Amino acid sequence: MALTLVLGPRRSGKSRIGEQLAAATGAPVTVIAPLTVTDEELAARVAAHRAARPPSWTTVESADVVAALLAAPQDATILLDSLGTWVSEVLWRAGALEDGADGTVAAQQMRAAVATVASLAGDREGVTIIVAEEAGWGPVPPSGATRLWLDVLGDATQALSAAADRALLVVAGRTMDLP
Repeated sequence: MALTLVLGPRRSGKSRIGEQLAAATGAPVTVIAPLTVTDEELAARVAAHRAARPPSWTTVESADVVAALLAAPQDATILLDSLGTWVSEVLWRAGALEDGADGTVAAQQMRAAVATVASLAGDREGVTIIVAEEAGWGPVPPSGATRLWLDVLGDATQALSAAADRALLVVAGRTMDLP
């Protein structure tokens, strides 16, 4: 049906906007959270996100976003929060973020998975909303792992934006439609 991409830097309000868009559809909502909680601070962040959502929403915590999307009801609204987390999770699990690692294969697999998600989103009855970090506005980082993450995330946001019916940029809690 429709794919909306919600972009923004860290702490911009993009998740809140994604949640508002999902709620406005009036359909059941499935949140896909592609994250492994690794410490107490991250656990607190995840708990805060969960607490902010309506209790009727279903949350699927899985890095296998394609499988989660396929398993969700076709008429449900999907909220994937977030693309950058998914990219880092996949690269991390593949060992591509280790010092000196060659992330070429993991990056190719991630790009293919993003293309699959874009295609699946277009074929669904329900709305799909993807929240994504708009990263890379700063200098080229010295870390190869960070450069890999930024490159794959940039490619992913461009691919999803090209497939999206709507793209929004959220900065300081304000939203701008991208043409």
